[in-house]
Amino acid sequence: MNSSSIDWPVWFAWKLKPEQLERRREPFLQAGNYATEFDSVVGGLYMVTTDLPKYRDQPKADGLMVSTRRRLWDVLDWLSLQYSAGADVGQITTVWPHALDWAKEFGEFHERYHKSPQAEGRMVPHAALRTEDFSVVALRLVCFGMLTGYAREMPQVMKFLDYGNELMNVYDGLLERLVAPFVPGRADPPDECTRHLPYRKLFKVFAAPEAKRPELMVKYLDDWYEASRREPYIDQHDSYDFNGYWSWESAAVTWLLNIDDASYRNKDFYPRDLVDYARAHAATPQATAPSTAGDPIRLRCEAGQPCPRAGFWFTPAQAGSRRFFAAGEVMPSVGGDYGVTIWQWDQHQ
Repeated sequence: MNSSSIDWPVWFAWKLKPEQLERRREPFLQAGNYATEFDSVVGGLYMVTTDLPKYRDQPKADGLMVSTRRRLWDVLDWLSLQYSAGADVGQITTVWPHALDWAKEFGEFHERYHKSPQAEGRMVPHAALRTEDFSVVALRLVCFGMLTGYAREMPQVMKFLDYGNELMNVYDGLLERLVAPFVPGRADPPDECTRHLPYRKLFKVFAAPEAKRPELMVKYLDDWYEASRREPYIDQHDSYDFNGYWSWESAAVTWLLNIDDASYRNKDFYPRDLVDYARAHAATPQATAPSTAGDPIRLRCEAGQPCPRAGFWFTPAQAGSRRFFAAGEVMPSVGGDYGVTIWQWDQHQ
C-alpha cells in the first residue's frame, strides 16, 4: 500500500471529542492525556511519512533508522490508544496495512545501517523477541493484522520478525502458533515463549479439547495482569502516554480457535469489540473457501482495484453496502471517515 494515498485530514479527524470519551473502553484513560497523545503521535506519523522522501537517499542511515523505528512503535501505540478511547474498530483495518509498510521501511533502513561503518559490525533484530519489542511490536503487529482480516499478510510479518531472531535461533511459541495456519513451511512451534508469562499459559488453550477452552481463557484473563508484571505496559495508567491494558493475544486466540467467549467477554483486559469485528469480517482458515486454483480467496480488495472474484462484497465504511461485483470490475470508493475504502468478501453468498 502506498503511504502517499493516506488521507491525513481523515486521520486527524479521528480524534475523539471529550464527550465521546465517555464511551471509552479503557476506564483508566484520561481525556487530557488522550488528546495530547493523539496530537503528538499523529503529528509525528505525518511528519516522518511526508518528510521521508526528501531524506531517504542520504548516506547515513542511522537517523532514518531511528525515525522509522519510532514511527512503527507510534502507529501501534496509536491503534491501541484509539481502541481504548472507544473509536471504531474499522480504523485498524485502514491503518494496519500502513503499519506493515512502515515496518518493512524501517527494516530497509535498519539493514542499511547494519551494512554501514556506523554499526561497527554489530547486528540486532528488527524486533528482538526477548525484549519489550515482543509486546510493543511483534504481538500487536500480528494480532491487529489477523483480527482485521489481513492474515494473508502474515508471511511478510514473519519475514520482518525473523530478521536477526532467526540467526540467533529465537522463535516464540505463541507467535508461531498464531501464524501457523497462514504461514506454511515453518518449523513446529517451540514450547517456550520468549517473554514467558503470561503468554505461555495459552499453550494449554491450544492443546485443550474445544469444550475446555472457555474455562482456560477465563483463568488466563483472571491471571493476566499479575502474570504480566515484567511487561512494559504494567502500572502505566498514570503515564501521559498510556494507551490501555489489553490482552490482544487472548482476542487472537479466541478468534483463531473459534472459542465461545460468552463466559469471559466482559472480563477486564479482553478486547471483545475487536473479536466481534473479526468474527464479522475476518475469515478463519476453516471458513476460508478455496478458489478454483486451490488457493485461499483474497478476502479484501481496496477501492480502485479490480474485483478478484465475482460475488457479494461489503465495506464497513458504509452501512448497507453489500452488493454484487463481477470479476475484474473496479471496486468503488464510498468516502466517509474510513480513509481508503476496503471491500470485504461476504462469506454468505
